[in-house]
Order: sequence, then C-alpha cells, then structure tokens
Amino acid sequence: MYCRAFNFKTIMKIISGAAFLILICTGSLFSQNDPFKTAIDSLFRVHYSDTSVGVSIGVVYYNPNTNEYLRRLFYYGEKNRATHEAPDSNTVYQIGSVTKTFTAMVMAHMLRYNMSSRWDLIENYLPDTLRVPYWVNGNDTTRINLLELVTHFSGLVDEPPGTSYPYTLNRMFRYLDTCNLVTKPDSLWTYSNLGFATLATGLTMHAGRDSIEQLFQQFITDSLGMPDTKITRTLSMILRSAKGYVKNNSGVWVAADSNKSTWPAFDGAGAIRSTIKDMTRYLEYQMKLLNSSLNPLLDTMHKHIKRINPGQPTQRWQGMAWASNRLNFQLNNPWIQFKDGGTPGYNSFITFYNDSLTGVKGGVVILSNSGSSQTFNNPAYIEALSMNILTYLHTEHTSIGIEPINNIIPKTFSLRQNYPNPFNPKTVINFSVPQASNVKLSVFDAAGGEISVLINSELKAGVYEINWNAENLPSGAYFCKLSSGKYTETIKMVLIK
Repeated sequence: MYCRAFNFKTIMKIISGAAFLILICTGSLFSQNDPFKTAIDSLFRVHYSDTSVGVSIGVVYYNPNTNEYLRRLFYYGEKNRATHEAPDSNTVYQIGSVTKTFTAMVMAHMLRYNMSSRWDLIENYLPDTLRVPYWVNGNDTTRINLLELVTHFSGLVDEPPGTSYPYTLNRMFRYLDTCNLVTKPDSLWTYSNLGFATLATGLTMHAGRDSIEQLFQQFITDSLGMPDTKITRTLSMILRSAKGYVKNNSGVWVAADSNKSTWPAFDGAGAIRSTIKDMTRYLEYQMKLLNSSLNPLLDTMHKHIKRINPGQPTQRWQGMAWASNRLNFQLNNPWIQFKDGGTPGYNSFITFYNDSLTGVKGGVVILSNSGSSQTFNNPAYIEALSMNILTYLHTEHTSIGIEPINNIIPKTFSLRQNYPNPFNPKTVINFSVPQASNVKLSVFDAAGGEISVLINSELKAGVYEINWNAENLPSGAYFCKLSSGKYTETIKMVLIK
C-alpha cells in the first residue's frame, strides 16, 4: 500500500492562492528575526488546520549569486498523541514509496559500474524456474527489461490482488508465474509497486546479496552518512519512531496498523524508515550540493526518459523513479523532480529544482505520521504544502531581507543603467522606490522570455541595488524590467564572455 504521484495542477488551483494570500498578509512579519520561519509557519497553517498532525519539514536553498546556503528543519504537531511528544530531527518515520528512489539509485550504480544494462531482461535476474510474464500479440513477443520497471512502463499491475501482510517473496513469485501483463511493455505509463518490487528483487539476486537493504547500505546510506535510514530498525530507531495515525469513519484519530504493509516482498518499493535529518541530507545530495563519490549517478536518475502524458499540453516526464514537470506547470519555471510515499499512518514527499538559468537550487522534504483516510487526505495536503514551499523559494525568498543602501527617500521610481555594462558575468542594478510598494525586478532574454525574477516583494521607500550573476547564460543582450503598479521601466544589459 504505497502512494503514487498525484496531479499537482488540480491541487494547486485550489490551494496555492490561499497559501500566498497568507504570505502577503503576513508580509509585515518579514522584518522579524526569523522571516524564513515565519513564511514556513504561514504555509503550514494554510494546509493544516489540525496543528496536532505530526509533520517534519526539511528545506534546502542555495543561491550562487549571493552565496546563500540555507538548510533548515521545522517540526509541527505530535509524534505520539498519547504523550503529546513533539517530533525532532531524530524522529523516525516510514517514507513509503520514496524508497523507490533508493532502488533506482542502486540500479544507477550498477549501470555505472557495468554490473547491469538498462536493456537487460528482468527474467535473467530471477530464478530460472520463474515464469516472468511477457506480452504476445501474434508474432510479436515483448519481454520486460530493467528500464521499463524503473520508469513504470513494464505493463505489470500496481499491486497483486490480496497483497495483505506478510506478502512474502515466494508469494510474489507465485503471482508473477501465473499473471498476465495489463499493457505491452514500453507502451503506457502505469504506476506499479509490483514492478519496483520485482526490480529490487532482481537487482538483489543479480548482485549476490540477501536483501535490497544490503545494497542500500553498501551503495547509498553509508556513503552519504545516513545512519538512521534503514528497513530493519535498530532498537534506538524503534524508541524514536513516530506513531502512525489515520482518521476513522467518525473523523477521530486512531492508531494505524503501521507494521502491516505489503513487505517483505515489497521492501524495495516502500519499506525504508528514516528521519528528517537523514532525508534532508539525501535531498542535498539529490540537489548536487554534496561533494560525494555518488554524484555521477544523479544525471542518470534525473534524466527525462519517458513521457507520462504524451500529447498533453503540460509535459510530465518519468525518470528513474523520479517524476518531473515544470514548477506549477509554468513554461518559464524550472523543472522539478519529485516523489511521494505513503504507508498505513504515514505520508512523505520530496521535491527540488535546479534552475539552469540562474543556478539557484531549492528543495523540500516532508515526513508525516498521519496517513490518508476517508476523512483526511494527507497526501494531497503534503503535496500542496511541498509545492507552495518550493514556489516560495523560487519566487519570494530571494527578495526577503533586501535593504536600502542609504537613508535617502527618492521622489520617483527609477531604474538606473546597470554597471558595468557590458559586463562579464556580474553586474550591479540600482533602482529607487518612493513609497512602500510591491516591486518586481525581472530579467528577460532578447526573445522576451522571463529568465529570472530578482525581486518580487513589498519594499519600503529607498534606494536599492542588487547584484546579478549571468555566469550560466550565453553572451548577448538582456533586459531588466522594474515594475510597480502602473510604473514600468526597462534597461538593456549586454553580456560579453
């Protein structure tokens, strides 16, 4: 029982407007000592009217233009409703299907070191006595390879009928031995927990290991320094675990049967437990912010391999476990990578962007000990909260904390010519604001596309300057536009490398 990717577009239409309304209304709070926490607190309250729900949030932000590197952890609610104990950085949660990104990482490692090929047939990784299903249409016979399993294009069902606990490996083998494919491999995206369980089992046997957990430890967690990320919990992890909850039909919180998901056969699809401390480090790695020997695996995992929704106007792509689309489905926004997870009593979400134009990176991971039920749609809440935080990082955070460069109160709006101009690759932009106003300062390319939002926030009266770094952009003409209400002004900037 693992959650799959949800439709961001529907959720964002309903929720994002309310989230940013609260951010605007609390704009005066940004002058307080911790404006970033104020913003995250505001977004949390938008999505969780029940503040007893246990939620741990890790946020990472890096801006190479200002050298700001932010790594923050936030905690809300209760990890145990009986004791009212709050979660902390070492509280252990089930992360559900986010586990699939670890299985994909094992596969990427095996590809890099020529232990496997993405075109290898999974049947060659499993016992010879097992009949792995394949597709037959006349003289056309199509068998399942590793790439189709890791991208949800295998044609296998999501979960076999009757996947009650404990779903053993032999039980899964018996199902594979008799089942038929739903679709032809490589023809249609169909989310499949069974596909990832089969992939993890095949990789484990091919590597000569007893469990996928041994590969997780060997290839990932030991190298990244994630001691509390395991399938088999230590005694310490058990004592620090958050208790999982769901709402019953009467809307009352009750303890979930959190130990009865579909493992052990499905360990590689959703059995990992972890802490927000470990998962925030994992997020930093995925954002290419750690100096790790595993970094060469990232481009392989994050590559857009197959379209999830071919023919649709909003592109959605599947990589190795990671799904991807433009932030808020806006063409000028950066691509995001994301994965959700859910088990009885728990939900998780991890997402991030690497802006190829500005070099700015932002990411968030959320762990919760409240599962979905008929009266509580926690997966949707966590997804929407994650997207709002990511949007906040991309559009709002860079302008918080900007201060006037002197005490002069200008009489009019103005945008002065940048200096130096031409420049390579950094330049200074100076502008004036005569009274408290919402100000947007953007950079456009020669084709008129908005490539960077330098400021989009309420500013008090004053003279400001900001540094812009175009290191990741090609030589050419760029335009900086200042707008506030009816006022707009544009200057031309020339980058020569």
